[in-house]
Amino acid sequence: MATSTAKSTFVVKYMNLMGRAGIVRVLLHLSGQEYTNEFIALDSVAHDRTLYPFGHVPVLIETLPDGSTFELGETLAIEQYLAEKFGLLGTTPQQAATRRSVALNIYLELYTPCFNSTTPIQQLIADPSSDFMSKTLPQFIATHERWLIKNGNNGYYFGDRLSYPDLVLLNWIRVLEGMGVKFEEDGPFKKLEKTIKGLDAWKGQYDAYHPFSMIEA
Repeated sequence: MATSTAKSTFVVKYMNLMGRAGIVRVLLHLSGQEYTNEFIALDSVAHDRTLYPFGHVPVLIETLPDGSTFELGETLAIEQYLAEKFGLLGTTPQQAATRRSVALNIYLELYTPCFNSTTPIQQLIADPSSDFMSKTLPQFIATHERWLIKNGNNGYYFGDRLSYPDLVLLNWIRVLEGMGVKFEEDGPFKKLEKTIKGLDAWKGQYDAYHPFSMIEA
């Protein structure tokens, strides 16, 4: 993984849980970057939304080697900025576009039924006949298994090294498993999960970066 930005330092402004900043923190951690958390309470955001680019968190603040700062809002924009900066989007515009498309499809297919549905996702998961369990999730799994199998079912979407969509899928696997979804132990999804879990770059912190984890101040 590229380390040309090691002299930059980062601040992640978000609540003291992984949540929507989870992949942002994982990208920084696995890339060996120096970063700190600035915990923001939701009521303080509501008190003065002008303090944040779009009136909400997470927000990333990067201090570059020359002392200048760069502020960026919106989760997906932050993730893709860091993924590109740390070499996780390939080396050509076409590779970057393809990797972004896979990552975005994961979000587009799962976020709305999981977090914007009028029915709690735990209730949908507990009901095998729900549209989520009988249609949405099986179709999603089949689609992304094809991508993983096309790459040789080696635990990565592309080639033999980590890329941005790998981390996005890992995050959603962990979210869904935490809500009760069971994936086939010998299937491509679990292969990806086990492959990425085994990366030395976690430095023993894999469990600390679970999407449901709280972060100590």
